[in-house]
Amino acid sequence: MDKKVVIIGASNIDIKGKSRTKTFSKTKNPGKVEFSPGGVGRNIAENLARLGVHSTLLSVVGNEGFSDLLINSTKNAGVDVSKIKKCEENSGIFLAIINSRGELDASISDMGIMSEITPEYIRENIDIIKESDYMVVDADIPDQTLLELLSISKKYSIPICVEPVSPSRAHSIQNYMNGVTLTTPNKEELESLVNRQITDEKDIIDASEELLKMGVENIIITLGSEGAYCASKTFKGFIPSVRTMVINSVGAGDALVAGTIAGLMDGKSFEESVKIGIACATITITDEKAVSDKLTKEKALGIAGKITSYI
Repeated sequence: MDKKVVIIGASNIDIKGKSRTKTFSKTKNPGKVEFSPGGVGRNIAENLARLGVHSTLLSVVGNEGFSDLLINSTKNAGVDVSKIKKCEENSGIFLAIINSRGELDASISDMGIMSEITPEYIRENIDIIKESDYMVVDADIPDQTLLELLSISKKYSIPICVEPVSPSRAHSIQNYMNGVTLTTPNKEELESLVNRQITDEKDIIDASEELLKMGVENIIITLGSEGAYCASKTFKGFIPSVRTMVINSVGAGDALVAGTIAGLMDGKSFEESVKIGIACATITITDEKAVSDKLTKEKALGIAGKITSYI
């Protein structure tokens, strides 16, 4: 595939503690603790590379031992990391507590370093962005940087995907959605984007219509084990998840974004592309890591071909 995608966002170390039994608060829980490369932007970039898409990561890491792990592991997966910025702050950390069912119970995100992804850094790398066929933006970046990227998207007609990342960031960027090509909120992030509680399917559909009116072209509302609801000019409907054993749900959303973008880069419809995204998420949740080294384009297409949408 000769299409190029540039990803702007976080590269951090994931520290995941998975409980072997039911998780109890305010006490010790027996389990296993692992360190691995992570970060929404970095994960999406690696997934894209594993799917055969030329991906370039614009990100920032610290000047400690973690930075070498982040850069080298991402490079070895096939991502262009030549423009990643190093600074004196500590690399970002994502601390997650995973219950015995593989679901995220709670997390703490220490991402102060993301302030280093400035509009100036973006302008320094404008040639790479201009040469890209698609931009994927992790909303952990500062608001002014997001505005810079939205301006570039409009000026050079480059499609842009904005991944809201968290309810708090979704609330912060709700006024910047006009002109966004694709956004992928989960239920909690969707509530922050539309400023109200989402309780049923009708609420999901109504909220997606509101996002379309805001100026978003394509929307994927991720619903965990229930799959996703999608809305665009060409398709509106639910796409179910694939039943499988869940080992670790961290990174599933990043895989879905990457799979969807890969499908679009391959000329597939929005609906077909989301099915590929769900297939990638299915592969990811069967792995301990946030990005599965079992992920391939062939495997994702095989799973996607068995998924049936419904209105």
